[in-house]
Amino acid sequence: MEKNRFIEELFYELSCQLGKEFEMKQKRVWKNNGVSYEGLVIEKLEEELSPVVSLDRCYEDFQAGISVQEISEQVLKEYRSRTAGNISLLSQQDIWSYERIKDRLYVEMVNKEWNEQYLEHKYYVPFLDLAVVYYIDTQPDYKEAPSHRGTAVTKDIFKIWSVEPEVIWKQVLENMGKESLFLMLIVTEEENSLMTLEDVLQKNQGALALLQKSVLDEAKKKIGESFYMLPVSIFELMIVPESQADEVEEMKKAIIESNKELPAEYLLSNSVYYYGDKGEAEVAG
Repeated sequence: MEKNRFIEELFYELSCQLGKEFEMKQKRVWKNNGVSYEGLVIEKLEEELSPVVSLDRCYEDFQAGISVQEISEQVLKEYRSRTAGNISLLSQQDIWSYERIKDRLYVEMVNKEWNEQYLEHKYYVPFLDLAVVYYIDTQPDYKEAPSHRGTAVTKDIFKIWSVEPEVIWKQVLENMGKESLFLMLIVTEEENSLMTLEDVLQKNQGALALLQKSVLDEAKKKIGESFYMLPVSIFELMIVPESQADEVEEMKKAIIESNKELPAEYLLSNSVYYYGDKGEAEVAG
């Protein structure tokens, strides 16, 4: 069965089980670095926001031999678990109120050049060759969840909030400070020792350490000199002391080769970053 026909049958099966007070919609969900998937949204007519289920994953399950009926039951189980206990996801009115959602605000970093389509309608702050994207965690249990998941702050939402960018940024730092711990770690593998910057609690992207001046200052103090940072992924930055570093172009080549081994959504940049006497991160070379 081709994918479009499968989707039609899945929608029909879901509509039979849910009834007229629910509506199913198909939408393309864009992630960073050009990664996207076809999503299924189940909306209760009086609700504003609903979770998105991957239709691509559903079709893969069907190709693996699972029936449309079984898949529809899985979808409903996932939908109900994510809206359980009568705790619905945030309404549009909640999203429009900065005071209601400020404790749910977080950021992620993406490559600005690689994400023109992804960033088109989003509110973000340029940083070096990157973009710091704001988003709202819409999970009912967002504080206990192993990772954040939610909706990006659009330019229109930012205008409605009418809040100064400095206030929002301060709030984000406060939120991250309650649940993340950005540190320099020393990893020993056989005879080699590697130094990395990451969130040891793994709640937020480790690469956000680039924005943490106090963390970078502490790393420089421990190393005793300026250093380079190579983006291993969005989760981790490798530290190379300046006295031990290869030429910048050679380090860039190493990053490009390493990036070929990673899923596209984990990539941050092909750039090498530097932290020296200026007291701020910069693109090397």
